[in-house]
Amino acid sequence: MPSAPPVGVVIANYNNGAFVGRAIESVARQSCRNLRTLVVDDASTDNSDEEIRHCLSRLGDSRFDYIHLDTNVGQTGAIKRGLAHLDMPFVAFLDSDDIWYENFIERHLCVHMNADFPVALTYCDSHIIDADDHVLAGTAWWFEHGVTGHGGIDPAMVPTIDATTGRFSFPRNGRLTLHPHWTALSATNSMASMMFRRSFVDLVLVVPDQDLRLYLDYYLSTFAGLLTGSIAIHDALYGYRMHGSNKHSNATVMGGTYNSSTKDWGPISTHILQLVQRILDQEASSIRASFGDWRHAHSQALMKRALDARSTGSRGTWIRFLDSLTGGTRNMLGHARSFMGERR
Repeated sequence: MPSAPPVGVVIANYNNGAFVGRAIESVARQSCRNLRTLVVDDASTDNSDEEIRHCLSRLGDSRFDYIHLDTNVGQTGAIKRGLAHLDMPFVAFLDSDDIWYENFIERHLCVHMNADFPVALTYCDSHIIDADDHVLAGTAWWFEHGVTGHGGIDPAMVPTIDATTGRFSFPRNGRLTLHPHWTALSATNSMASMMFRRSFVDLVLVVPDQDLRLYLDYYLSTFAGLLTGSIAIHDALYGYRMHGSNKHSNATVMGGTYNSSTKDWGPISTHILQLVQRILDQEASSIRASFGDWRHAHSQALMKRALDARSTGSRGTWIRFLDSLTGGTRNMLGHARSFMGERR
């Protein structure tokens, strides 16, 4: 049988000196060993450079290389600098304040190689952790948010605590969901949750660095949903760290659909969708050659509708009304399935 392909990893860091060492170590511990990792420091002003060099020296792992940038270029620019040194068919990007669990790469690769349908993007759930690696929540509430509702929590989803170590043990559920189409309600997870086909990234990551300094995850996952579909891995395969100084998720865990950030997501997401629309137009010939005329035209139509829905005019009001009816129907069907399941 053929062997698993190599994976390229980029850890882009900016002023996360307190956490970047743990991120690097989590990559070094991956069960899949055929990796090459570029750590890129984006002109940090804290002790990041010292911490990175010390960690890499301690590991002595030839699979890791380091680039220190003299000028800050933002998340997208830093990841591009790392990608320029990688030629693997699959790539993943670890935020320098998060940590991957040991089976992250293994699980993502296996899902990408499913014998049903290939996609450009796989993404997974996460545990929410604090600065000291303590678990704050067993899932990211926004993972698969807006897809379906459910009426109960399976007791098998509740972890146990090891009395000796105090560590949680979360059961593996093994669930996978194929999302063949993108909608305005689509929700994935953070950058650290994702693995991409490199050919797809090269096709769409042509936006200037200054136009996408942050939120590359939303940009790439939107394009993947539009052009190829994506697969959600319902197991938490990494720790998403909320330490109070995150670039985006700088709030606290309140429970429920809490606001993880003090920033207004509306203007941010609109800007990203406008970038997607712009690249769909600018790279039309390349995208059509890769995915066909219909897929490109359909993606343009979906993006136009999503942006029109955010407008303040009558068209925006009408689209939002139609979407609210669709959402209400979806919730009713979800409750009906839950009720029938309880009766069975």
